[in-house]
Amino acid sequence: MTDIRIQDFGENPKADTNNDFVMTFSDNSESKTRLRDAFYSIVPDGAPTHNDVFRGQNLGALDSTHIANIQNGSFKDMFIGDYFSVNGSNYVIAGINTKHLKGDNAALGNHLLLMPDRFSRLADGTVMRADGKTTHYMNDTDTTAGGFANTKLYKTYMPLIQRKLEADFGSHLLNFREVVSTHVDGSGAPDQGEWRDAKLGIPNEVMVYGTTLNGNNNNNSWYNIGDDDVQLPLFRLNPDELTNHRDWSFWLRDVHSASEFAPAGNYGDAHWDGASSTWHGVRAFFLIG
Repeated sequence: MTDIRIQDFGENPKADTNNDFVMTFSDNSESKTRLRDAFYSIVPDGAPTHNDVFRGQNLGALDSTHIANIQNGSFKDMFIGDYFSVNGSNYVIAGINTKHLKGDNAALGNHLLLMPDRFSRLADGTVMRADGKTTHYMNDTDTTAGGFANTKLYKTYMPLIQRKLEADFGSHLLNFREVVSTHVDGSGAPDQGEWRDAKLGIPNEVMVYGTTLNGNNNNNSWYNIGDDDVQLPLFRLNPDELTNHRDWSFWLRDVHSASEFAPAGNYGDAHWDGASSTWHGVRAFFLIG
Protein backbone atom coordinates (compact mmCIF):
# COMPACT_ATOMS: atom_id res chain seq x y z
CA MET A 1 0.00 0.00 0.00
CA THR A 2 2.91 2.37 0.49
CA ASP A 3 3.51 2.79 -3.27
CA ILE A 4 -0.13 3.35 -4.30
CA ARG A 5 -1.48 6.82 -4.90
CA ILE A 6 -5.04 7.90 -4.15
CA GLN A 7 -5.63 8.63 -7.84
CA ASP A 8 -4.72 5.03 -8.67
CA PHE A 9 -8.02 3.92 -7.21
CA GLY A 10 -9.78 5.60 -10.12
CA GLU A 11 -12.68 6.68 -7.92
CA ASN A 12 -14.88 9.64 -8.65
CA PRO A 13 -13.42 10.91 -11.95
CA LYS A 14 -16.28 13.41 -12.08
CA ALA A 15 -17.14 15.21 -8.88
CA ASP A 16 -20.62 14.35 -7.63
CA THR A 17 -21.94 15.10 -4.17
CA ASN A 18 -23.65 11.70 -4.19
CA ASN A 19 -20.42 9.86 -5.05
CA ASP A 20 -17.69 11.56 -3.00
CA PHE A 21 -15.93 9.01 -0.82
CA VAL A 22 -13.77 8.96 2.27
CA MET A 23 -10.90 6.45 1.88
CA THR A 24 -9.46 4.69 4.93
CA PHE A 25 -6.38 2.48 5.01
CA SER A 26 -5.15 -0.17 7.43
CA ASP A 27 -2.05 -2.25 6.70
CA ASN A 28 -2.81 -4.09 3.46
CA SER A 29 -6.51 -3.25 3.25
CA GLU A 30 -8.54 -0.25 2.36
CA SER A 31 -12.19 0.77 2.54
CA LYS A 32 -14.36 3.58 1.36
CA THR A 33 -17.45 5.28 2.74
CA ARG A 34 -19.71 7.63 0.85
CA LEU A 35 -19.06 11.11 2.26
CA ARG A 36 -22.73 11.91 2.70
CA ASP A 37 -23.24 8.61 4.54
CA ALA A 38 -20.32 9.40 6.82
CA PHE A 39 -21.83 12.79 7.63
CA TYR A 40 -25.30 11.52 8.44
CA SER A 41 -23.88 8.62 10.44
CA ILE A 42 -22.36 11.02 12.97
CA VAL A 43 -25.63 12.91 13.55
CA PRO A 44 -26.96 11.50 16.83
CA ASP A 45 -30.16 9.50 16.55
CA GLY A 46 -33.38 10.95 17.95
CA ALA A 47 -35.99 13.59 17.18
CA PRO A 48 -34.11 16.70 18.48
CA THR A 49 -31.17 16.34 16.08
CA HIS A 50 -33.03 14.87 13.09
CA ASN A 51 -35.53 17.73 13.26
CA ASP A 52 -32.66 20.14 12.56
CA VAL A 53 -31.27 18.46 9.42
CA PHE A 54 -32.84 18.90 5.98
CA ARG A 55 -31.84 16.22 3.50
CA GLY A 56 -34.56 15.59 0.89
CA GLN A 57 -33.73 11.96 0.11
CA ASN A 58 -36.09 9.40 -1.43
CA LEU A 59 -36.59 6.70 1.21
CA GLY A 60 -38.57 4.47 -1.14
CA ALA A 61 -41.56 2.55 0.19
CA LEU A 62 -42.26 2.51 3.91
CA ASP A 63 -40.92 -0.76 5.31
CA SER A 64 -40.55 -2.61 8.61
CA THR A 65 -37.12 -1.09 9.28
CA HIS A 66 -38.54 2.43 8.98
CA ILE A 67 -41.39 1.56 11.33
CA ALA A 68 -39.06 -0.01 13.89
CA ASN A 69 -36.82 3.06 13.89
CA ILE A 70 -39.82 5.37 14.28
CA GLN A 71 -41.31 3.39 17.12
CA ASN A 72 -38.01 3.07 19.02
CA GLY A 73 -37.47 6.83 18.78
CA SER A 74 -34.11 6.66 16.99
CA PHE A 75 -35.46 7.82 13.58
CA LYS A 76 -32.29 6.34 12.11
CA ASP A 77 -31.59 7.51 8.54
CA MET A 78 -34.74 9.65 8.40
CA PHE A 79 -34.46 13.44 8.19
CA ILE A 80 -36.61 16.45 7.37
CA GLY A 81 -37.43 16.67 3.67
CA ASP A 82 -36.89 12.94 3.11
CA TYR A 83 -39.88 11.32 1.48
CA PHE A 84 -41.62 7.99 1.03
CA SER A 85 -42.94 6.96 -2.38
CA VAL A 86 -46.19 5.06 -1.92
CA ASN A 87 -48.75 4.16 -4.59
CA GLY A 88 -47.82 7.05 -6.85
CA SER A 89 -47.61 9.67 -4.09
CA ASN A 90 -44.58 11.23 -2.41
CA TYR A 91 -45.02 11.94 1.30
CA VAL A 92 -42.49 14.34 2.83
CA ILE A 93 -41.25 14.25 6.43
CA ALA A 94 -42.35 17.64 7.77
CA GLY A 95 -41.69 17.01 11.44
CA ILE A 96 -40.49 14.34 13.85
CA ASN A 97 -42.42 13.79 17.09
CA THR A 98 -44.11 17.16 16.52
CA LYS A 99 -47.19 16.03 18.45
CA HIS A 100 -45.35 13.76 20.88
CA LEU A 101 -47.10 13.62 24.29
CA LYS A 102 -49.80 16.01 23.03
CA GLY A 103 -53.56 15.55 23.07
CA ASP A 104 -56.29 15.79 25.66
CA ASN A 105 -56.32 12.09 26.57
CA ALA A 106 -53.63 9.43 26.00
CA ALA A 107 -50.26 10.98 25.17
CA LEU A 108 -49.08 10.32 21.62
CA GLY A 109 -45.99 8.16 21.09
CA ASN A 110 -43.12 8.36 18.59
CA HIS A 111 -44.13 9.31 15.06
CA LEU A 112 -43.34 11.11 11.83
CA LEU A 113 -45.55 13.96 10.66
CA LEU A 114 -45.90 13.69 6.90
CA MET A 115 -47.37 15.93 4.23
CA PRO A 116 -47.81 15.20 0.53
CA ASP A 117 -45.41 16.77 -1.90
CA ARG A 118 -47.48 19.86 -2.80
CA PHE A 119 -51.06 18.46 -2.64
CA SER A 120 -53.14 15.68 -1.14
CA ARG A 121 -54.93 13.07 -3.22
CA LEU A 122 -58.42 11.69 -2.82
CA ALA A 123 -59.22 7.98 -2.73
CA ASP A 124 -59.99 8.03 -6.48
CA GLY A 125 -56.57 9.56 -7.21
CA THR A 126 -57.78 13.13 -7.75
CA VAL A 127 -55.04 15.63 -6.88
CA MET A 128 -56.39 18.46 -4.73
CA ARG A 129 -54.64 21.15 -6.72
CA ALA A 130 -56.63 24.32 -7.37
CA ASP A 131 -57.71 25.15 -10.91
CA GLY A 132 -58.89 28.72 -10.31
CA LYS A 133 -62.33 27.85 -11.71
CA THR A 134 -64.24 25.02 -10.05
CA THR A 135 -62.24 23.88 -7.02
CA HIS A 136 -64.34 25.17 -4.13
CA TYR A 137 -62.41 23.07 -1.64
CA MET A 138 -63.11 24.98 1.57
CA ASN A 139 -66.77 25.90 1.01
CA ASP A 140 -69.20 26.43 -1.85
CA THR A 141 -70.06 29.90 -0.53
CA ASP A 142 -68.16 32.59 1.35
CA THR A 143 -69.03 31.60 4.88
CA THR A 144 -67.15 30.39 7.95
CA ALA A 145 -70.31 29.71 9.97
CA GLY A 146 -69.74 26.66 12.16
CA GLY A 147 -65.99 27.17 12.08
CA PHE A 148 -63.64 24.80 10.29
CA ALA A 149 -65.69 21.80 11.50
CA ASN A 150 -68.62 22.88 9.30
CA THR A 151 -66.68 23.35 6.07
CA LYS A 152 -66.98 21.26 2.94
CA LEU A 153 -63.26 20.55 3.26
CA TYR A 154 -63.64 19.05 6.72
CA LYS A 155 -66.89 17.16 6.17
CA THR A 156 -66.56 15.99 2.55
CA TYR A 157 -62.96 16.05 1.36
CA MET A 158 -61.01 15.05 4.45
CA PRO A 159 -62.75 11.64 4.71
CA LEU A 160 -61.82 10.97 1.08
CA ILE A 161 -58.19 11.95 1.72
CA GLN A 162 -58.26 9.65 4.76
CA ARG A 163 -59.35 6.70 2.60
CA LYS A 164 -56.31 7.25 0.38
CA LEU A 165 -53.98 7.44 3.41
CA GLU A 166 -55.49 4.31 4.95
CA ALA A 167 -54.87 2.46 1.68
CA ASP A 168 -51.28 3.72 1.55
CA PHE A 169 -50.26 3.23 5.21
CA GLY A 170 -52.73 0.79 6.75
CA SER A 171 -52.37 0.36 10.50
CA HIS A 172 -49.32 2.65 10.55
CA LEU A 173 -51.59 5.67 10.00
CA LEU A 174 -52.00 6.93 13.55
CA ASN A 175 -55.00 8.29 15.39
CA PHE A 176 -54.49 11.56 17.22
CA ARG A 177 -56.55 14.30 18.84
CA GLU A 178 -57.06 17.64 17.15
CA VAL A 179 -58.70 20.93 18.16
CA VAL A 180 -61.37 22.01 15.66
CA SER A 181 -63.31 25.29 15.70
CA THR A 182 -67.07 24.77 15.71
CA HIS A 183 -68.61 28.26 15.86
CA VAL A 184 -67.87 31.84 14.77
CA ASP A 185 -69.22 34.91 16.54
CA GLY A 186 -70.76 38.01 14.96
CA SER A 187 -67.34 39.63 14.44
CA GLY A 188 -66.04 36.66 12.47
CA ALA A 189 -63.86 35.23 15.23
CA PRO A 190 -64.14 31.56 16.24
CA ASP A 191 -65.44 31.32 19.79
CA GLN A 192 -66.16 27.62 20.23
CA GLY A 193 -64.18 24.48 19.53
CA GLU A 194 -63.52 20.97 20.73
CA TRP A 195 -61.04 18.11 20.73
CA ARG A 196 -61.87 15.50 18.10
CA ASP A 197 -60.40 12.21 16.95
CA ALA A 198 -58.45 12.55 13.71
CA LYS A 199 -56.25 10.68 11.26
CA LEU A 200 -55.32 13.82 9.35
CA GLY A 201 -55.48 17.57 9.79
CA ILE A 202 -55.15 20.82 7.88
CA PRO A 203 -52.19 23.02 8.90
CA ASN A 204 -52.64 26.32 10.68
CA GLU A 205 -50.56 29.50 10.36
CA VAL A 206 -48.19 28.61 13.18
CA MET A 207 -47.31 25.25 11.61
CA VAL A 208 -46.33 27.01 8.38
CA TYR A 209 -45.08 30.46 9.40
CA GLY A 210 -44.20 29.99 13.06
CA THR A 211 -46.65 32.62 14.28
CA THR A 212 -50.26 33.78 14.03
CA LEU A 213 -50.82 36.28 11.23
CA ASN A 214 -54.28 36.55 9.68
CA GLY A 215 -56.37 34.22 11.78
CA ASN A 216 -58.96 36.05 13.86
CA ASN A 217 -57.95 35.17 17.43
CA ASN A 218 -59.98 37.81 19.27
CA ASN A 219 -61.65 35.19 21.45
CA ASN A 220 -58.59 32.99 21.96
CA SER A 221 -55.98 31.55 19.61
CA TRP A 222 -56.91 28.10 20.92
CA TYR A 223 -59.78 27.84 18.44
CA ASN A 224 -57.54 28.29 15.39
CA ILE A 225 -54.27 26.88 16.74
CA GLY A 226 -55.09 24.21 19.32
CA ASP A 227 -52.03 22.14 20.21
CA ASP A 228 -50.34 22.72 16.83
CA ASP A 229 -48.35 25.60 18.28
CA VAL A 230 -44.86 25.18 16.76
CA GLN A 231 -43.56 25.71 13.23
CA LEU A 232 -42.95 22.49 11.35
CA PRO A 233 -39.22 21.93 10.67
CA LEU A 234 -39.94 21.45 6.95
CA PHE A 235 -41.03 25.08 6.62
CA ARG A 236 -38.31 26.36 8.93
CA LEU A 237 -35.46 24.61 7.11
CA ASN A 238 -36.62 24.91 3.52
CA PRO A 239 -38.19 28.30 2.65
CA ASP A 240 -39.29 26.96 -0.76
CA GLU A 241 -41.96 25.04 1.11
CA LEU A 242 -43.50 28.36 2.22
CA THR A 243 -44.44 29.01 -1.41
CA ASN A 244 -45.33 25.35 -2.02
CA HIS A 245 -42.49 25.39 -4.57
CA ARG A 246 -44.32 28.17 -6.41
CA ASP A 247 -47.20 25.85 -7.18
CA TRP A 248 -50.75 26.77 -6.16
CA SER A 249 -51.30 27.93 -2.60
CA PHE A 250 -53.05 25.74 -0.02
CA TRP A 251 -55.75 26.31 2.56
CA LEU A 252 -55.05 26.73 6.27
CA ARG A 253 -57.70 26.12 8.93
CA ASP A 254 -57.45 29.59 10.52
CA VAL A 255 -60.74 31.52 10.41
CA HIS A 256 -60.14 35.14 9.38
CA SER A 257 -63.68 36.55 9.31
CA ALA A 258 -67.31 35.57 8.85
CA SER A 259 -66.55 34.83 5.19
CA GLU A 260 -62.81 34.13 4.92
CA PHE A 261 -60.10 31.65 5.87
CA ALA A 262 -56.32 32.08 5.69
CA PRO A 263 -54.29 30.25 3.02
CA ALA A 264 -50.53 29.86 2.57
CA GLY A 265 -49.80 31.91 -0.56
CA ASN A 266 -47.71 30.54 -3.43
CA TYR A 267 -45.98 33.93 -3.75
CA GLY A 268 -44.69 33.63 -0.19
CA ASP A 269 -47.40 35.95 1.11
CA ALA A 270 -49.67 35.24 4.06
CA HIS A 271 -53.18 36.52 3.44
CA TRP A 272 -56.87 35.57 3.54
CA ASP A 273 -59.52 34.78 0.98
CA GLY A 274 -63.23 34.04 0.65
CA ALA A 275 -64.11 30.51 1.71
CA SER A 276 -65.39 29.69 -1.79
CA SER A 277 -62.19 30.78 -3.54
CA THR A 278 -61.05 28.37 -6.25
CA TRP A 279 -57.40 29.43 -6.06
CA HIS A 280 -56.20 27.27 -3.14
CA GLY A 281 -55.42 23.57 -3.00
CA VAL A 282 -55.30 21.18 -0.03
CA ARG A 283 -52.18 19.85 1.68
CA ALA A 284 -53.19 17.81 4.71
CA PHE A 285 -50.82 16.46 7.34
CA PHE A 286 -50.94 13.10 9.10
CA LEU A 287 -48.88 10.89 11.42
CA ILE A 288 -47.32 7.47 10.95
CA GLY A 289 -45.68 5.16 13.44
